[in-house]
Amino acid sequence: MKKKLSPEVLEIVKDLQAECIGGSKDGKDICKKCMGECKMLNEYAECPKDLFDHVLREGEIDQKIPYSCNMCKACTLVCPKQLDLREAFLGMREDLAENNQGKSPIKGHGGIDMHQKLSFSKTFNTTKKHSHNVKRVFMPGCSLPSYSPDLVKAITTYLSEEVEGLSTVLKCCGKPTALMGQKSLFEQRYQSLQEEFDRVEAEEVIVACQNCYNVVKRHSPKQKVTSLWTLLDEIGIPKEAKGIGADSDLIFAIHDSCPTRDEAEIHESVRNIVKELGYQTEELQYSKDKTRCCGMGGMLGAADFELAKRIMTSRAKEATSENMLVYCASCRDAMTIGGKKTLHLLDLIFGGGYDSKRQISTAIANPLKNWSNRYRSKKIIQKVD
Repeated sequence: MKKKLSPEVLEIVKDLQAECIGGSKDGKDICKKCMGECKMLNEYAECPKDLFDHVLREGEIDQKIPYSCNMCKACTLVCPKQLDLREAFLGMREDLAENNQGKSPIKGHGGIDMHQKLSFSKTFNTTKKHSHNVKRVFMPGCSLPSYSPDLVKAITTYLSEEVEGLSTVLKCCGKPTALMGQKSLFEQRYQSLQEEFDRVEAEEVIVACQNCYNVVKRHSPKQKVTSLWTLLDEIGIPKEAKGIGADSDLIFAIHDSCPTRDEAEIHESVRNIVKELGYQTEELQYSKDKTRCCGMGGMLGAADFELAKRIMTSRAKEATSENMLVYCASCRDAMTIGGKKTLHLLDLIFGGGYDSKRQISTAIANPLKNWSNRYRSKKIIQKVD
């Protein structure tokens, strides 16, 4: 279904169309570097310039197109002019939501909308002080608690013992709301998270989720934001985990999360931790600052799951090893769907040793199980002293 766009968004598209040097001349491609990087663009156009021409001519766009962007900025990385298509597509999403009574027009986003309502409800949120003099807040995010309450227990307990003045806040950062184009609702929801930070007088927020890292860093200027991985690199992993993978016959390909593509310190900390664990690793061709999206970015799966699955499979195939290591629970689901035996970094730290004799689960939890895990994580956090 096609929808009209606002003059403000059309102006952004006009600027992109004028700057883009893509297309062909005399039968030869001038520049289509982004087309070689983005499967989504190839679904809808020969070149983004052609797509922009159509949008400007018609003043509207098929609503599925902006909601199919992975928001990973891979196109910008290879663009000679570093054109930011992500911001243009996000602006279109905000337009479409505003013209749809503040809700995303994508049918598949109904479940995500409910996810966000529950994620900000008292049923699945909690704040627990582990110390009287709180200076730092640990924020496990949404995906990790939904994936493994046991890992939430292990890392929360470890941090409460090793980090002075700690509190834990189990609450969503609201990024899915923002990605659906619900800008004002995102601001309201994020304010409720900020109020929790301020209520415990936190000076620093430690985040386990890479999406949360970017969102909190952008929207909580009063607090210092620290990645869990750089913190663990600094304070060290539990002594019982050191060298646990030294005799393992497994090789783990490291998948870097695209939200923290520009965070070299996080990339190095992750590798330092894996080295301390003792496991062998494989570096993908597209890693660190050149990493590619796992297929979960931008919530593409809700708009076009088949396209998302092709991206997940393509990314997974870049690894020669059958085992993938991630430090984002959403990436874990994506790489598992893509065909890899995938573990979260916390699995390696707190899950005991892994070798070829130990089976790695390829199960993807259903929504009911995810919410059950999320609730268990809440109860676990409340009991950590």
